[in-house]
Amino acid sequence: MKNNMFGVLRNKAFRSLFTAQLFSDLGNWLDFIAIQVIVAYHWNLGEEAIAAVIIVLGLPWVVIGPFASVFVERMSKKHVMIVTLLLRAVFVLGLFFSPNLYILLLFLLLKSTAGALYDPARQAMIRETVSEEELPRAVTLSQLSLNSMKIIGPALGAAIISVLGVKSPFLFEIAGFVIGTVFLFMLPASESRHAIKHKGKASAGKPAFKKELAEGIRHIFKVPVLRTSVILTAAALFIIFLYDGLFIFIAKSIGFTGESFGLLVSAVGLGSVAGAIFLGNWTRWKSLPVQFMSGSALFSGFLIICIGLGGHRVFTLADWGWMIGAFMLGVLGASQSVPYGYVLQSETPSQLMARVSAAASALQTFSMLVAPAAGALLAKLISVPNVMLLAGTATTLLGACILVAYSARKKTVETKVGAS
Repeated sequence: MKNNMFGVLRNKAFRSLFTAQLFSDLGNWLDFIAIQVIVAYHWNLGEEAIAAVIIVLGLPWVVIGPFASVFVERMSKKHVMIVTLLLRAVFVLGLFFSPNLYILLLFLLLKSTAGALYDPARQAMIRETVSEEELPRAVTLSQLSLNSMKIIGPALGAAIISVLGVKSPFLFEIAGFVIGTVFLFMLPASESRHAIKHKGKASAGKPAFKKELAEGIRHIFKVPVLRTSVILTAAALFIIFLYDGLFIFIAKSIGFTGESFGLLVSAVGLGSVAGAIFLGNWTRWKSLPVQFMSGSALFSGFLIICIGLGGHRVFTLADWGWMIGAFMLGVLGASQSVPYGYVLQSETPSQLMARVSAAASALQTFSMLVAPAAGALLAKLISVPNVMLLAGTATTLLGACILVAYSARKKTVETKVGAS
């Protein structure tokens, strides 16, 4: 049981935290299909409306999250999570009754803002509930929840819509958030040293606020392994979202129909879940997390290049061959996200966890928001298959450069040690 990643669930506090996360992550994706169906089919709005939905969902993580994380650090993480999860339930109720796009966007903005406050508190709470020995498995389970709910949420939402109607997923989402809150109440009441330090200070003033905000950002760039992990993940996400919106077009060019395209996307999702489960039970990667992430980037780049070549009809595969490739792309994606989560947790003091987590999320979300527009522009200039070739080459070079840099650094350190 010790080497089983689910063994960490014997920790009662983490079990409550993880169960709440399951409901929270499910809620993030349960309404994914419903919102698009309402906007595109019921209101007959176009691509601009869907783009507005995506931007509104990502904006709070970039603009609000890093600043709000300073206040999150000063409060009880348990209370922050309870309040924001209940607020998300209220805002989803607003989505249910939204009569037009503008009201829908308002409640999406509020819901996403609450999520941008919830996540740094959750990240900080992981450190408060598990030991250093349990940390890799706790982080892996957390990533497993994130990855699996990206598959389960939209699929379950679509099934609920087909049976109970387009707005019904919102009601299930509200129920999930309320149930998640019940589990959060089971968490031990604990406050970080940072929260105790600021207790009773209703206003810390601008200088203190700026200093604390800068402290979280500075920590990322002060710790080499954390800095490299954050930048590598942000760059990888930019490259992924550069071609993510074009994936349906490349799938069409390699022979997938509209019906079978869903299977290709599901193969990527299943691969990410399988990868997370594997890394949770085999944790030797934690001694070299950045090198492991870089190696995964290098190999995933090769797969993306192969997809681009397939789009040019340089070679062809049966559908099952492409699906195996998509599955491996998901596995390699988990091989980057799981070690990143571990580095973020292990290299950050608990009193800085919310601020560092929010700053890292802001950088990564910004990459995800900018990339689709860049990808669409490049597709018009150089074609969709060439965008895949460019993305694959960039991913391979990114992984290779970091591997070479770490290898050179290791040799330099060994030389210095030998000389001394």
